[in-house]
Amino acid sequence: MDEESRILEGLRQGEAEAAGLLMDRYGSDILRTAVLLLKDRQWAEDVAQETFLLACRRIHQFRGDGSLRGWLLRTAIHLCRGRMRRAAWKRLLFNLSDEAAEHEALHPLPAVSPGSTEWVNRMTLRDEIGKLPYKYREVIVLHYFQDMRTSDIAGLLGEPEGTVKSRLKRARGQLKQHLEDGGWEHERTIQGG
Repeated sequence: MDEESRILEGLRQGEAEAAGLLMDRYGSDILRTAVLLLKDRQWAEDVAQETFLLACRRIHQFRGDGSLRGWLLRTAIHLCRGRMRRAAWKRLLFNLSDEAAEHEALHPLPAVSPGSTEWVNRMTLRDEIGKLPYKYREVIVLHYFQDMRTSDIAGLLGEPEGTVKSRLKRARGQLKQHLEDGGWEHERTIQGG
């Protein structure tokens, strides 16, 4: 029995240790995905926690026709979308500008002292990814940060593969344009792949 099967069996038996193993194995993937999608560490931590709570409560709904990681990512993405919708409604209801809503709702990630040009490039790229519309940010994060193929992303999001490919192409184009407009010429990072 592999580790994933042991975790699943433990969760179905209600073992607390299995929940810990689940978080140890997939926690960083779920948190990283949520941070990149939401652009807010606090919200991302909440989504990650909620993802694992839901997984433990609803483990009987996992059919096993895909990976446990994919099921958890799908849950996290669904929760991220809900957060984004609520934030959009809040802006609408309280008539806040995008900047005011972001300032009020989003907290910057903890500061990291810049150690290299690579760090600056990564932070610049992360910031530009954060400026993309959610539907583009979502596919970029899954493709490049979770190393998922377009067919897997399509299954995860419930979208046709052609739609995912189109969104990836448009997202890369927007990223390239934004980075070039900012004077950055590190094309290798955003080329198709």
